[in-house]
Amino acid sequence: MSIVSDRDHEKARQLPDRFVKFPVGEARERIMELVSQSWKSYEAYARMDLVEALVLILEPLLEPGAVVSDRERELCDDAITKWVAAQ
Repeated sequence: MSIVSDRDHEKARQLPDRFVKFPVGEARERIMELVSQSWKSYEAYARMDLVEALVLILEPLLEPGAVVSDRERELCDDAITKWVAAQ
């Protein structure tokens, strides 16, 4: 079991904003790249579990007119906190 660091929380809360600013790609591709950048020390198969959870949270942000809110930031923080703790 891993300990969730303050840096993990910070990166998790920044993820929705980074996701919408990511230059190209479908939701899953964007998330995979962002997760790989931020949590590269974890095995690829483990990162894929996180990607699948984050797609549900972040994909709606690709819709026209969607804006990042604290709700998405909190959901990402919660998902990543649980994921890191389970590793």
